[in-house]
This record gives sequence, structure tokens and C-alpha cells, in this order.
Amino acid sequence: MRGAGADQISVLVRPMVESKASKHVLRLFYLLGYKLDHELLRVGFAFHFQRGAQITVTVSSYSKLLKLHATESIDDNVPVTPGIQMVEVTAPASAENYTEVAAAVSSFCEYLAP
Repeated sequence: MRGAGADQISVLVRPMVESKASKHVLRLFYLLGYKLDHELLRVGFAFHFQRGAQITVTVSSYSKLLKLHATESIDDNVPVTPGIQMVEVTAPASAENYTEVAAAVSSFCEYLAP
């Protein structure tokens, strides 16, 4: 990234695969040997832009639910990082259009820079 403060911003580029899951996915994780210690509640907004690529910006805050599977008491939660929001900028890319998407995301982020 370029621009003011770019050396202070943490950027992670990673491959991501999305797949559909049924309501039995938690049971699958238990069978694989995983243990669920706590659940996180994500609250925020998602914005979609088309600037050379389909760009999604998500602004979220996270809270830890006090009880596992407590859908009726969703208001009983503890903020994980009070007063701090996580900002994610994502854009789907393939090997063929990676450079164009990277340029579009970089341009978009420079547009948002103060």
C-alpha cells in the first residue's frame, strides 16, 4: 500500500474459499475433535462497491457471548475490543485478474486515506 500511514497499516492477502454448511456443522466439528469454548457475536455493516472490481468493505465489532448457544440472551455479551472496529476490504480475484483486482483495491484504499 502507499500513502500517509501505509507503513502503520497491517495488510494480509490470503486465499479464501466459501462453502455452504448445513445446520449440522457444529456436530461435525465435535466429531473432528474440536471443542467450542465461546461464541462471538459480530455486529456491523457491509458496503459493496464496483470500482474496477467488486469490492466489499465490512466494518464490525465483536462481542463474546456469555453462554454457549444462548440465542435468547443475545444482549448478554462482553465486547472483545471495546471501542474498536475491525475493517475488512475484500475482493474476489483469480490468477488471471489478480493484478487488476489488487490495483482496484489499492486505488480504493488510497481514496479512503485521510
